[in-house]
Amino acid sequence: MKAFILTIVLFIIGTSHSQTVVGGGIYANTTWTAANSPYLLTQSLVIFPGKTLTIEPGTIVRVTADQSFNTGNFIYLEVRGTLNAIGTTSSPITFTSTIPSNESNWLGIRIKGSQGGLVEMDHFKLTNSFYGLHNDIAEPGVSYTFNGCEFKNNQYAVQFNADMVYSNCLFEENGVGNAAQISYGTITASNCQFLNNFCSFTWSNYINISNCNFVGNQNNIIGSPGLITDCTFSNNVNAVTEANSNTIVNCSFENNETAIDASGSMNINNCFFQGNGTAMRMGDNSIITNNQILNNDKGIVITGWSPNSMNISDNIICNNNLYNLENGTDKNFDVNANCFCSSDSSYIEGLIYDGYDDITRGLVNYAIYDDSCQNVLEYVVKVDLGGSATIEATSTSEFQAFFMSTNELKIITEMNQVVHLYDGMGRKISSFSLTEGENNFKTETSPGILIIAGENGSKTRLIQP
Repeated sequence: MKAFILTIVLFIIGTSHSQTVVGGGIYANTTWTAANSPYLLTQSLVIFPGKTLTIEPGTIVRVTADQSFNTGNFIYLEVRGTLNAIGTTSSPITFTSTIPSNESNWLGIRIKGSQGGLVEMDHFKLTNSFYGLHNDIAEPGVSYTFNGCEFKNNQYAVQFNADMVYSNCLFEENGVGNAAQISYGTITASNCQFLNNFCSFTWSNYINISNCNFVGNQNNIIGSPGLITDCTFSNNVNAVTEANSNTIVNCSFENNETAIDASGSMNINNCFFQGNGTAMRMGDNSIITNNQILNNDKGIVITGWSPNSMNISDNIICNNNLYNLENGTDKNFDVNANCFCSSDSSYIEGLIYDGYDDITRGLVNYAIYDDSCQNVLEYVVKVDLGGSATIEATSTSEFQAFFMSTNELKIITEMNQVVHLYDGMGRKISSFSLTEGENNFKTETSPGILIIAGENGSKTRLIQP
């Protein structure tokens, strides 16, 4: 006589805890409870079509580890019916190995969508698996939302060709976080952490990433167009690579080998780059505006066929070790609307790599600004590009502002008004009420680029020593 569920309850002698040993087939609707947790898979388990396995919040599922490094021997949980595993913030559900380590030693949760397999999951942890969550079919129009989930030490964490939504999730020390969505799929992630993965996610059809931290990864975002806002990328090898058609706004890139490597059609606005090997490598039809690009080995490297198709303006490009700007093409263009933080043309020239350094490269015209980065002192025209070199003022203001010394700010105005002080990332620091004439203030800001804006939209940019 066949058992409906192959389940053996094993009491551990000498301890106050028991574990429930499971494996084989789920042939009837079944519930795993936190009270009978942990559940120990000693062999692979299949949820058959039309049947549901419900796992209660707080339940721990441990899979017997296989250390043969042969995935053919790995135990798995297969879903041909329905897996309902919805935890809570305080009581997540855990899927892990009997030997927690930084290795993959069980196969994962494989969904047979081709047989009607479904998963309903939230607030869970998945560790030490090889294939993670994976489905054998693409699911156009299907969306999965995962809140407060953790994926650690998996070879692949998630392999769904669907619309994935992650909120407050952790991806740590995985081979790949969200694997390539080759046939279909998008990724939306907010307030997530991507730490020490080989790759965070790859080849999505579209992404919308906000308020996420990417730290210590080999690769982060590969070949995935879309929107990236208010994120930090630090100590990675490649932050955003093989990129095309991304809009990246209000992001910070620090101490990466390469921050952004793109073929073209990028929009990079109001971002901060510091301590990177290369801050950005940009192709045709890209827009690079209002960024701070400081103290990298290379600032901007221009590639592609038509650099004049790019808009590079209102950036602070200063003190990069090898070059502030490198012309990787044989075309001529200008970067007049950018400040290089020096009034010494020979110093600026030494940090622009172009046809003066290598005859296979084109020439780059530029402007020399005063110390405020507001006023053009001189245009350096190496080659006639046609038209006037003159540019519009980079800012307008009804006041003058400058530092008398570190943290001592003087603002001169012709009328009473309120102004607001922002850091280079656009974050408000403080507000000042001005009276006509000179106004002196103490600040607690760090050295760098600051912006002072009036309530009528006027603004000025200054550098704090």
